[in-house]
Amino acid sequence: MLRTANGYALLLVACLLAACAGLEPAASFDQKLAYAYGSHTSVLVAATNAVNGGTLSSADAEQVLELADNAKLILDGAKLAAGVGDLATAEGQLAMATTILQEVLKYLNAKRGPL
Repeated sequence: MLRTANGYALLLVACLLAACAGLEPAASFDQKLAYAYGSHTSVLVAATNAVNGGTLSSADAEQVLELADNAKLILDGAKLAAGVGDLATAEGQLAMATTILQEVLKYLNAKRGPL
């Protein structure tokens, strides 16, 4: 039963991401930042589901969560940099954090396998 529930949760996340794919891409810094924070949440949910579903070990989950935490710190730094008007630093940090989160999500999707 737990595996089925996790499968449905992953399917829901996949559907939400697919639905977002049809939307216009984020244009402003604030929109991109909000999207990146959403990706951070997606990593946390996917990692939890993968551990509960038995497709991700606890050791791997700890590494995933450490990467997600680091990405969030970078996002927080980007938000602060934007707040003081340093948009070049903010954009760079946002790009770095977004790349980390995208790669972690790819890893989690590969660990999950087919639904």
